[in-house]
Amino acid sequence: AKDEQGKIEARIRQLEEMLRRAEVGETPKDDGVVDQGMKVTYRFVGDDETETFLLGHREMEDGTIAVFSPQSPLGSAIMGARRGDTVSYVAPNGKTLQVEIVDAVPFTG
Repeated sequence: AKDEQGKIEARIRQLEEMLRRAEVGETPKDDGVVDQGMKVTYRFVGDDETETFLLGHREMEDGTIAVFSPQSPLGSAIMGARRGDTVSYVAPNGKTLQVEIVDAVPFTG
């Protein structure tokens, strides 16, 4: 019980620190341009299957959608891209991949 209480108290401190450092941002425009705070749907070139993620910080993760950092290889490559754009980026394994932006809308999660 004491060990569990210590874990809970550590988590409380972590959450308090996140709240202390939190910055309130503006909701991104709903103009189809990829920006932080957007829910982005994309597909790899040559593949019909789409994938969707939130472009933001890990603190935004709520278990319903994957979160990619704007500093990640994919996140930084697609910043500013528009619906229909094809973007290339180098994956962590060194391969160059191409994705097509299918949609980008403000995350309302």
